[in-house]
Amino acid sequence: MPVGYNLVPPPGWDHIPLKDGSTNDVILRIVDRAVSELPQGLPRDDVSRARMELFKQLKKAAKQAAKGKGLSLYLPVERIHGIFVPASFVVSEMLVGQGADVPVEEVLRLLAADRGESESVDVDGIRATRIERIVPPEEGTEIEYASRRVEYVVPVPGATSPQWLTVAFSTIGNGHPDGELSDVLVDVFDAVMTTFRWSYA
Repeated sequence: MPVGYNLVPPPGWDHIPLKDGSTNDVILRIVDRAVSELPQGLPRDDVSRARMELFKQLKKAAKQAAKGKGLSLYLPVERIHGIFVPASFVVSEMLVGQGADVPVEEVLRLLAADRGESESVDVDGIRATRIERIVPPEEGTEIEYASRRVEYVVPVPGATSPQWLTVAFSTIGNGHPDGELSDVLVDVFDAVMTTFRWSYA
């Protein structure tokens, strides 16, 4: 049974671990790097406000990801062609307590039911399910745009009881979840998933 996983994030992205106690240290490192890249000569108060706001946003994102049994949060930390990339993905563990005798194909079908368009894919030699959908913004939040979401549900090989790993990507693109920018970002995420490998002791 694997003890973890490895994948190669896109250039300009970083990852925040959510379970090993180093979350705050990694967030501070990302914030320090971002602040160091600000234009020289900015007033100290502006730099401090930018630092505090970025830390607060990253902390909030990490907290939300951890609520869903998140293991790692991946997000862009550098601008691409001067543009901030509105996207992220979370690797989470999902345990299925019963149904050890249920075929993997049936579990995958049930997990994908009513959650969007799904297809069978290969992830590190294992049959997994890829689900894609557009989700409207949640009421009562500051989010204005719908998001494009792609989720890979991967069985954990060698587990004594049904166990699954999910890798869930989300982007609002440029405000159009079915637009060209969203298409490009989804393609990038799918390319990342081709690098996914289980790691063993």
